[in-house]
Amino acid sequence: MSRAASPVIDAPRAGLVVARHRRDFLVDDLAGERHRCLAGRRDIRPVVGDRVEFVTARPGESGRIERVAERENCLERIDSRGRSEALAANLTQLLVIVAPEPAPDLLVVDRYLCAARLLGLRSSLVLNKCDLASVEQVRAGLQREYANIGCEVLSASAAEGHGLAAIEATLAGQVTSFMGQSGVGKSSLINRLVPAANQSVGEVSEKSGEGRHTTTTAVAHRLANGGLVVDFPGVRGYSPPLPEPALMQSGFAEIAALAGDCRFANCLHVEEPGCAVKHAIAAGTISARRYASYRQLLLMSQRLATPRAGRRRD
Repeated sequence: MSRAASPVIDAPRAGLVVARHRRDFLVDDLAGERHRCLAGRRDIRPVVGDRVEFVTARPGESGRIERVAERENCLERIDSRGRSEALAANLTQLLVIVAPEPAPDLLVVDRYLCAARLLGLRSSLVLNKCDLASVEQVRAGLQREYANIGCEVLSASAAEGHGLAAIEATLAGQVTSFMGQSGVGKSSLINRLVPAANQSVGEVSEKSGEGRHTTTTAVAHRLANGGLVVDFPGVRGYSPPLPEPALMQSGFAEIAALAGDCRFANCLHVEEPGCAVKHAIAAGTISARRYASYRQLLLMSQRLATPRAGRRRD
């Protein structure tokens, strides 16, 4: 008998998707019991963080996810084919991990923070590897760029265990995703904060029946303080989709705050006269470097919005 045809033995119940591995899902019910499930129909495409209704089957058989509740938000990325791919739902917070080595790519940081703001998420920076000698210069630069827009900069060392208490306090009661460039120590921090993280990933592949070394798309780790940390051990990079050009300014708090003072309501803060944002840049009251990120992301968004020559725009 196929897994999809497993006989149901109980009524639908509420649950939370805590792991996804290809077509297999782990769902926690309200009592904290974990169940292996498949999607009940092809049009049901759950992701980690989804609140669902599911039914269980006989022991050893997969249950079925019958319904996915409406999402508060959905974290997406651009895949290798340029398509949007859902990663996780119903997040409340994004932590962007940076380090002195490799040096922070602030355009990437700004793109993460823009995505978080557009999704309505809280966001903070975590400066990892604070045991390195070069950390003070990097910390000063981050504080200069981000403190004035209300983005907290935390310091930590996954290698030595410093700063973990402050991060744990930030994670309490939140559904948080960690994002960062390759090599900044994101996985090391997660393993410090969630000692059972590696075992949880192994549990997903073990329950899927495909072996412990297969790739897990996403997994949510429960914390003792009521938080959830969503990790993507099988996702090599995170590039959030860019918003439409007119919405880009909404992802930059300092630009959005001044946009209402521009002469034109549809000002993109590039060449338009009477632009309050450009006046603030000239006066030094907002970061010219952050504005450069805005301009670069805006240009990328405009290019995506412009149909290629010879192709009809749908």
